[in-house]
Amino acid sequence: MHRFFSRRIIGVFLTFLAVAGLVRAHVVPNMTVEAEFDSAGGYTLRINVDPRTFLASDPTSLPPVPASWYLQQTPQQVAATHEKAQQYLASSLGLLFDGNKTSLPACKIQAMDGADNTPLKADTQEVHLLAAASGRLPTNSTTFQVDFAKDANTSLILLHSMAGKTELRPRVVFPGETSPPFQLQLVAPAAPPAETQAPRTSNIYLIIALSVACIVIITGWLLLSHYRHHHRAHRKPGAGKM
Repeated sequence: MHRFFSRRIIGVFLTFLAVAGLVRAHVVPNMTVEAEFDSAGGYTLRINVDPRTFLASDPTSLPPVPASWYLQQTPQQVAATHEKAQQYLASSLGLLFDGNKTSLPACKIQAMDGADNTPLKADTQEVHLLAAASGRLPTNSTTFQVDFAKDANTSLILLHSMAGKTELRPRVVFPGETSPPFQLQLVAPAAPPAETQAPRTSNIYLIIALSVACIVIITGWLLLSHYRHHHRAHRKPGAGKM
């Protein structure tokens, strides 16, 4: 009896090692989403997609997809692959602004090297797809979240950046979860500083003052000339003599 249980325990242990080896060979894929927001109300999403997430219901059942899988496709097959990726993303990712859910915009998709995110090469060991989408925030939006579907088949790593400043701490979202709210700090167009307007105003007043002074001086000179001429014309001969 003791020997039976020992053999059974050893068998379970070997089975565990085999499964562990399989998991190590076929690493569970994840999705990376970079959400960039600008202060004027625009946003861009860059999504790194492992093709296994939409090629199989269990992505770990497939090995990493090599470059040849993509490079050998006809233009029609490439278009179909991109469409599958778009459908998968549209059903897996929902965008929430102030808690109001909206659909993911249509994405522009291209293949890339999954190891270093560089353009696809003939010897790429693992091909990924980069999906890019952009849009405008709803008016007066203050928060952003991602709603990740239960059947997404993978985990999500979410990175935020606002006006060029990237969050130092990425957020991990699992299927069926919604990411914590990210605060949007939108900035209204700034009015020209008062300092830049003051000199212009002062210059205008100075020009007006100089113009008025010139008019007064010219008018006074004309009046004085007229008075002198009139006084000389009426001066009597011999006036002032004793």
